[in-house]
Amino acid sequence: RTVDVHAASKETMPMSEPTQELIVSELRRRVRVSIAELMQVLGLQFASILPQEIQRMKDSGLVVYDEPLGPSSVLSLPQ
Repeated sequence: RTVDVHAASKETMPMSEPTQELIVSELRRRVRVSIAELMQVLGLQFASILPQEIQRMKDSGLVVYDEPLGPSSVLSLPQ
């Protein structure tokens, strides 16, 4: 599967649900994952939209993390 890097790098592009599923499956595998590790898994094309996507996931109760959100923030699944 190829990814259009130019389309993915636009900040206005909504991240697809499969990417949320990737984040959740990574958390199920590792229990805890840092934002920096997630960027390595997802690729740099998602770096600009990852913070907004993770915030949306937190708002909807999919993940938890300590504020403020940054590269060293650790995500985990809600208990």
